[in-house]
Amino acid sequence: MQHDVSNWEQEKNYTFVQRIEEREMNPDGSVKTKKSQTEDIIFLYGQPYAHLIERNDQQLSDAEAKKVEKKLNDTMDKRSHETPAERQKRLEEFEKKHREEHSFLLEVPQAYNFKIEGEETLNGRAAYVISGQPRADFRPNLNPARVLPKLRPKLWIDKQDYEWLKLEADVIDTITWGGFLLRLHPGSHIELEQNWVNNEVWLPLHAHISFDARVALVKSIRMDIDAKFSDYKKFRTDSKIISIQEVQH
Repeated sequence: MQHDVSNWEQEKNYTFVQRIEEREMNPDGSVKTKKSQTEDIIFLYGQPYAHLIERNDQQLSDAEAKKVEKKLNDTMDKRSHETPAERQKRLEEFEKKHREEHSFLLEVPQAYNFKIEGEETLNGRAAYVISGQPRADFRPNLNPARVLPKLRPKLWIDKQDYEWLKLEADVIDTITWGGFLLRLHPGSHIELEQNWVNNEVWLPLHAHISFDARVALVKSIRMDIDAKFSDYKKFRTDSKIISIQEVQH
């Protein structure tokens, strides 16, 4: 878990492409609706930015493409004209939010009783297969860690680097966000995979979430979300970021 938290420092040096597909499911398991979007994830002045490049695996219409480029150029213009104090404040707020979102992972070792189920080879790497059962005496220190007792995890841990190659988790108790705004029901399932990139950093490879939920105690939904991450490229901090207008000129 410590490796996973500290890995962020290396992750910030890479741009990549992410494709996220959302499928709303019927009660019988068939697909009701489907949509996807593909984005370039780039770093603009120290902070990631999602630049839309495709919708439903199709090129953007001219009108939408213009809106997307305007949003990118406006963001670049705003960040390029920040004072040093403004930029420092923005980056500190971003780093603080990221730490809060990930630091609860350090509580994972206290949240479960772990058992080594065996060993497997995953993506060509030898791994320990470890299952976890929630501990009744676990008391979270951080608010996000409250979800841990409601998950039953299974992890594939790389035998060489002690990084997780794959993580699966079953929801075993209702998880609530925003008061009663969103309730995630037992039976929902999470899968995450990451890969060794450029012989220096572990980066996301694939994520899949299937869940039944109730929104605002009114609407029940069954969703299947699949995300794929690819085309990792190391970002040079001394690279010059230019706008679309500059390219055209």
